[in-house]
Amino acid sequence: MKKELLVFIIAAAFLQLIGCSVAKLQKKGSVASDSFHYTCGFSTVKTVIILPVEINGITKNFLFDTGAEVTLIQRDSIRGKTATVTGATRETMKLGKETIPSLKIGDIEFVDTYAMSGDFIGLKEQIPDFGGIIGQPIISKANWLIDYPNKRMEISNKHQIDSTFRDLKIQRKGGLPYVILTIDGSEYRALIDLGSSSAFSIPSESNLAKQILQKYDFRENEREIYTIGGLENTKEKTGTIATLSVNGITFENVEATIRRTSQLRIGNDFFKDYIVSIDNENSRYSIKKVH
Repeated sequence: MKKELLVFIIAAAFLQLIGCSVAKLQKKGSVASDSFHYTCGFSTVKTVIILPVEINGITKNFLFDTGAEVTLIQRDSIRGKTATVTGATRETMKLGKETIPSLKIGDIEFVDTYAMSGDFIGLKEQIPDFGGIIGQPIISKANWLIDYPNKRMEISNKHQIDSTFRDLKIQRKGGLPYVILTIDGSEYRALIDLGSSSAFSIPSESNLAKQILQKYDFRENEREIYTIGGLENTKEKTGTIATLSVNGITFENVEATIRRTSQLRIGNDFFKDYIVSIDNENSRYSIKKVH
């Protein structure tokens, strides 16, 4: 059986249970310095980015996930007050709530970050020295330039791109980045979920899935994935969509997966030939093709 790492999105619904808006939680904390710039390489697991992060004086491996509304910390036991959270396949898990005094990526220090913690069984076994997941409370406080082909990343407080980049024109909901994509003349909203290893994930019960299966030949597959709550076996259908577009940018021969998921998702593999700019200062996601 093939194995795929599918990092989850934490649904906005759970945040309402803890009496605080998504935006307010994500705005908690700051970067210690007003001016900062750091360049590093990164590794991947099933295309999901892994970054070394120092927390409590110890360096751990964290996943980078634009689809995570909060930052997550691996702990063997839950700390503080708890809340039940929902993942991409609607499984649930109980996590603790806490504030992280210091979290460093290179020489950039993020202070007083809101986070949730728990024991991520099934995920921690796949990643040596697993420390957690970098979510929007950290991502939203910097600009990120991700060079997928060369596995390089720049983190800065400054605008980092030129006119050769093309804007994806994002919309935000719950602090998460969405785009409007067009397939066969119809428009759909999709989450840019860089915690997913797939290129393009389609909910199996959606009308789009039915239309795609009528037009294209997809093959059935079964694999083990990780979502919140642990590992699970899932049946899916995989194939290639001839073309789709985002804000006038055409993508050809897009690998697509139809599976049980809560919404349309664009994942890391969608951008494998691109440099991706996450400009939180101007609320823009832009791309530049390398190959």
